[in-house]
Amino acid sequence: MTDRVRLKHHLISWATASPLDGAPGDGVGTLVLADAAHIPAVTAAGLVGPRTFLLAPDDGTGVLAPAVGYQGSLTEPGDEFSNGQDFFLQTHAYAASPFMTVFGPTVVRVFDQNDFEAFLADADRALAEGIFPEFLLASSVLLADPAALSGHHDPADGPALRLYADRNGQVSASPTGAVLGTVDDGLDRLTECFARAGHGAAALGAVLPAETRTEALRSRPFLGRYLEAVTALRSLLVRGITGLRVSGFGSRLTPGLAAAGADLADPTLPIVLYGDEDTYVVAGSRLFAVDRRAAQALECLLATSGVVGDAVPDDQVDQLVELFARHDLTLPVPARLPVAAR
Repeated sequence: MTDRVRLKHHLISWATASPLDGAPGDGVGTLVLADAAHIPAVTAAGLVGPRTFLLAPDDGTGVLAPAVGYQGSLTEPGDEFSNGQDFFLQTHAYAASPFMTVFGPTVVRVFDQNDFEAFLADADRALAEGIFPEFLLASSVLLADPAALSGHHDPADGPALRLYADRNGQVSASPTGAVLGTVDDGLDRLTECFARAGHGAAALGAVLPAETRTEALRSRPFLGRYLEAVTALRSLLVRGITGLRVSGFGSRLTPGLAAAGADLADPTLPIVLYGDEDTYVVAGSRLFAVDRRAAQALECLLATSGVVGDAVPDDQVDQLVELFARHDLTLPVPARLPVAAR
């Protein structure tokens, strides 16, 4: 990858805790410093290895190798990060994002309880009315720490993947996360502290009380599904496909099927999206168009955990199994369905 592409790849991973390509190696995947003076300390602590992408502020005099210099900030709302050449990344606070103009790549963060409440309000509205916040659907916008906002954590997250060291040398997994240690601590110790803190606190513990986040997520088991729906809508918008609704969010494609359903609590299940004419299914990273009857059969199976009676005939289930197989996917068929469809 080119330096610019590698930079973008690591910044996405650092902001969202998405895994990096390749097998884990020595050192942290992405390490961002707020003060270049900490380069010797993190190097001596073993946090910098062959795979590490180390970023440190450059005041114009250059930074010590192997760090890559940057200007601006990745951690302050309203600030802009630059690699000193041709790449810029804005950082917005969640609550302010609907009123901000997006000029290019942008990370939206929850910086305080006001931001968190705005995030929850948007999710509640999507569930009740099927209306999703426009700024989150922009292809250039990333929501930081999505797993901590939904409670569905990726086991790949942790100090081996990403770290941030503030100006005082305190280290966290995310700039809004609980302090795990200092720049003098090794990866093993930081990993132990991460495990004790838990994924949510490690990502948002510095800006949200644990009980506030826990209660909000407990009462909204659909949040993981909501964020997957945002991703699905964004992928279709990139292809110029607009005006779609998401099954379970405000409505269903199948007449008489309740919007509330078992599928809303499982973000790993396929998502049915539909407009006035076209219907689509998003399963993981795969997107494909389906006919309306197939989409209705699928959403019935997912919303009822397979308890559909005669609403979905066996032959339609078999057709769905074949459809998924053609796309190298496995239909998540509940055990209560006919043996022929499993």
